[in-house]
Amino acid sequence: MIALPMRLVLTLLLTLLGSSCTLVSSPEPLPQGFFGLESATAPVPEQTAWLGIEVAVNESDSLESLELQPGVRILSVEGGSPAADVGLQVGDVLLSFNGTPTDDPERLAILLRGVSQAGAVRLEVQRGDEVLLAEPSLSMRSSSQLRPLYFVERALWRVALEEGGQEPYPRIHKFAPRSALKRAGAREGDWILSFQGQDPGSPGELVRRVRRELQPGDPFQLTVKRGDNGRVRELEGTAWKPRTRLQAIGLWPLFGWETDRAENREVFELGDLILISVFKMRRVGSVTYWSILGLLRWETGTATLQSVEEGV
Repeated sequence: MIALPMRLVLTLLLTLLGSSCTLVSSPEPLPQGFFGLESATAPVPEQTAWLGIEVAVNESDSLESLELQPGVRILSVEGGSPAADVGLQVGDVLLSFNGTPTDDPERLAILLRGVSQAGAVRLEVQRGDEVLLAEPSLSMRSSSQLRPLYFVERALWRVALEEGGQEPYPRIHKFAPRSALKRAGAREGDWILSFQGQDPGSPGELVRRVRRELQPGDPFQLTVKRGDNGRVRELEGTAWKPRTRLQAIGLWPLFGWETDRAENREVFELGDLILISVFKMRRVGSVTYWSILGLLRWETGTATLQSVEEGV
């Protein structure tokens, strides 16, 4: 008689019985208060600096490799505007505004909102292969527009960003639980000066870059400026990664268990006889259904309505 190792015997037995196990990544929802941040708006200043151009992101002209390039491309120039007075043209690429890179339209709008009075500003403009300097004299115009207050990155950083106020950089407004930025050493109120060694752009553009460039668990580098003392710090962290949890396990026909958080349900069975089970528990929401051999059944957790007769 051939003696088989105990481990091999157990492996064969589990295979014949039909064992199973399922692990899933479980994303953690943000606190309820974070969803209201995404829809919050505020009026822009009553008097806003006027340059007189319409811009868009600066995409490459190659159909084989579409990518974003530095600056924003000018789509139109208003006649009689400060931009027209210094000769800006459709097709020019605005690279910087008073030394701050303008790599997305939101960043340019933020910089214009930061101008408190009429006066000259310094623009760096690319036209073909040349880089030109222009100094238009901005004028102030009344405005009744609304702007978004916060930009929420839900998954990888779990944070709400806002405009930087006196600094032309995104500022950390609020952390969600298990925020990757908080774990890296950032604080609420910090300005983000760079992301992956590059200018972060506007808060909205930074959120889009994080979603484009990072995957769960990827490393990232930040340069931040403290909101309380102005110190500059270099930080390193890893993007948030959903935790793995057990969703189902079974050893047919002995037992089986599975759960679904999205549908808020859970099932546990002992002795699966295909048509019936020796014992079965099924929970849906707050109601739990019990069964023994399919003959004895009851439920718990069911809310009942009772009528109350009032005396006259």
